[in-house]
Amino acid sequence: MARRALPLLILALIPAGFIHASNAQAAAYAVVRSEMDVVTVIDPSAVEDVPDSANLRRAWSISVQRNLVSGGPQQPGYVRTLNEYDCATRKIRWESFFVYSRFGASLMHKDNDDKAWNDIEPKSEAEESARIICEHNNRWSAIASQSLSQLVMTLMQAWDEAAPLPPLQTVPMKVPAKKGSAARKDKPSQQR
Repeated sequence: MARRALPLLILALIPAGFIHASNAQAAAYAVVRSEMDVVTVIDPSAVEDVPDSANLRRAWSISVQRNLVSGGPQQPGYVRTLNEYDCATRKIRWESFFVYSRFGASLMHKDNDDKAWNDIEPKSEAEESARIICEHNNRWSAIASQSLSQLVMTLMQAWDEAAPLPPLQTVPMKVPAKKGSAARKDKPSQQR
């Protein structure tokens, strides 16, 4: 069900004009993960071979998240992660990551001191990434956008629009009394 969230979101955004890129200027970004609160993409054209190695490749992924923190107020943003893939042994390791606010302000950066390789688990985000990086095979979906920054902002705007509005709050209105109306009621009526 989570894999259906992004295609439905994309179909909803096209008529609204949020996803608009001419074929000449648009780039295709492979969708690695698509859930209600996070979408992870890779630019297949930016995959690099690691120098002096026939089996190693390197690529950046971007995870756009509805909320960067657990608990507290919602803080949308994105995480940019550099991973290395050993395509021969099906292993992965992360090199560094950067966390950014929705407006691109840098919130955190970390380099990995541990150079150990980790197995790529079946049916994981790492396995989907490895298919794209090592096999050039994106069997799920892609998003076309003029740039990664436009893609990030489009996804965040879609989440903003999908957020429910707060409940309607009624404000009791006090109707002011008409001037002089109390005085007229107290006067005895004059008869002629």
